[in-house]
Amino acid sequence: MTPTKLKILTKKELNTLVQRWKSNGEKIVFTNGCFDILHLGHIDYLEKASILGDKLIVGVNSDTSIKRIKGNNRPVVNEQSRLRTIASLEFVDGVVCFDEDTPQRLIEEIIPDILVKGKDYEISNIVGSDIVLEHGGKVETIELVEGYSTTAIIEKIKKL
Repeated sequence: MTPTKLKILTKKELNTLVQRWKSNGEKIVFTNGCFDILHLGHIDYLEKASILGDKLIVGVNSDTSIKRIKGNNRPVVNEQSRLRTIASLEFVDGVVCFDEDTPQRLIEEIIPDILVKGKDYEISNIVGSDIVLEHGGKVETIELVEGYSTTAIIEKIKKL
């Protein structure tokens, strides 16, 4: 098993690793998200994504990216903690942080074989889907566990 900290990669390290995996014939799966407060919905989603290929790479929004997208009260958990938590999952092979609002550039760099998002997305609206499809890859959506969202958890805590 790879130590957690070794799964947290720079973009350069990720590119090198992805090229090695691809040259070995391994299928690269990529997904992304904020993963602010890790919950069952995240675990289920990431585990299902990992089954679609040989190596699962997870792009995690940086703190500044999340603030731009979700407002100044987010994230609740800082990026280093979120990266380490995602990296600790045995079915995750690599984690990379990105500062942009979307993982577009990251997807353009690694060109995964399979791009994954939740069923709450239409394939045509998934960032990077055009790039993956142009390169012969697949875009998949995964059924989400109903009743789990970070926003709902935060709201429940506020009411307590």
